[in-house]
Amino acid sequence: MGKVEEFKRKLEKYEEQQKRVAKLFDVKEVLQKSGGIREKYVPKLDMVVRYGPLTIDDLPEIRKGATDEEKALRALWIALRKADPTVTLEDLRKLPLEVLTPLLDLISPLPPGSKTG
Repeated sequence: MGKVEEFKRKLEKYEEQQKRVAKLFDVKEVLQKSGGIREKYVPKLDMVVRYGPLTIDDLPEIRKGATDEEKALRALWIALRKADPTVTLEDLRKLPLEVLTPLLDLISPLPPGSKTG
């Protein structure tokens, strides 16, 4: 058996194993697990950040931003505000970029070299 055929066989075996252990998508289960406040360690800040996951219901508020930057800031504000209602947009506007950037990556990580808009 050639290397290509051997690799294909191993890949097929792996995919079959994955199908057996994969769970069916259950909206209620996902909602139960995804709700609530999350905590994530942000290495660039050496801090744990608390935030709430964004949902489709947050889009109208996010879209109020006139620019992509303002929309990103609003998305971060909404996520952080879910964990701490005292956070304001003005607070976030005053943050240094070296702090703001890892926070934005927390809620919307993009692979290196990705382009927006």
